[in-house]
Amino acid sequence: MRTRGGRLAVVASLAVSAALVLGGCGTIRAGDTDASGPSAAELGFKEYAGAVDYPSVTGPHDKGYVAPREGLRQLVPLGNCVLGEGTFANGYRYVNVNWAGSHGCTRLSITPKPGAADESDVPYSMRSGWLGGGLPGAVVVPWGDGSLIGVGATLTRRGPDGEQVRLATLPLTFNSRPEQETADDATVNTAVKVGSLLLIGGGQTVDQVESPYVFASDDAGKTVRRVSLPPIDGRQPSTPVGDFGVNGREVVAFGAAATNAYDFHSTGTIPFWRSADGGAHWTSGHITGTPPGTQVHRVLHVSGRWFAVGGHAKAGAFYDSLPLVLTSRDGNHWTRTDTSPMGTGEITAATVDSAGHPVLVGSAPRPKTNPNTRTVLCSSVWVGNGTTKGWKRGSLGCGEDPPSAAVTLKDGRVLIAGNRDLWLSRSPAARPGHGS
Repeated sequence: MRTRGGRLAVVASLAVSAALVLGGCGTIRAGDTDASGPSAAELGFKEYAGAVDYPSVTGPHDKGYVAPREGLRQLVPLGNCVLGEGTFANGYRYVNVNWAGSHGCTRLSITPKPGAADESDVPYSMRSGWLGGGLPGAVVVPWGDGSLIGVGATLTRRGPDGEQVRLATLPLTFNSRPEQETADDATVNTAVKVGSLLLIGGGQTVDQVESPYVFASDDAGKTVRRVSLPPIDGRQPSTPVGDFGVNGREVVAFGAAATNAYDFHSTGTIPFWRSADGGAHWTSGHITGTPPGTQVHRVLHVSGRWFAVGGHAKAGAFYDSLPLVLTSRDGNHWTRTDTSPMGTGEITAATVDSAGHPVLVGSAPRPKTNPNTRTVLCSSVWVGNGTTKGWKRGSLGCGEDPPSAAVTLKDGRVLIAGNRDLWLSRSPAARPGHGS
């Protein structure tokens, strides 16, 4: 999911108390953000360090830098591995980039390879760097016939043979100069296939007022039409659509952020919408009493239950570091579950494994001894059993580039990846039992 750059929560340097202790079989006592306790290996994951081509210009004395929410954003099943979608920091701006998976899916390589732009005779202010490549879009949707549809300001279809064809253009204003934060802008945060319908969700900012939108396409992206979202309490909420969850013809959409997501007031409200007919008609609702910093990043349906997951802040903190899990049986009535047994970590990625269990990935910033150093995040994977309890947690380690995407492969393995490293689960037949 992408959020407007100026609305990102600020990562502060606050002390974190008590240590997190994880005991046998994934027992967790809430507290710290370090990588102690069981590793993800105990949940069947193997780490491949440095197996992801880093999405930034680097040099002999510069290991590169990618801002939060940039770089690898999405993994899409393709053949026996994946296509990765994201952005590349070319030294001047972020440009579109794709990753291709290796045989066995143990490496992700930027394809096409970044090229050096010889701009020595161009004034610095006019340099643009490598222009990127691959299938463009903020979100990529598999279309079932071997093709992929990239969804951004313009929709693009990549056929099974790799040929790309431009499709419709979204009738929105996209700001091509991110430094102009007060300009009208739009974001694409999510897109899904529901039967033969393509649904696209995000937000638009006009005169500094943000609102959600949904577009639909009945012809695989050749044309798009706007879908009316019903208001909540007589008005549209000022947050974009953050993610869609799909179960057959039923679709649930969540707002990306609660009203207290960025000002960290003690309580807030977050909107959601539900469609029972594949996105043609929607009802609306909202959840009140959300904790400070509440954001929803993923929505999924598992074992007859809806999950909306994300993060919120600890009391008195000004960044999200605790998991948020909302659950519902019908998509209309939601309950916030007690996530204190899950420990720390804002949930940023999710998938459903071949056994029908939710797999969540998240991270939390590690306390700094020097506020001028780069932020290090300690990451975790949680594997559930389809209920609201029983999460087993494994550490994915700590670093500046936490895992940002997760997907279940065609063969049933779960792939987790960030801007540098990836983790791959064993085949389903070799997976250890879920019981304690």
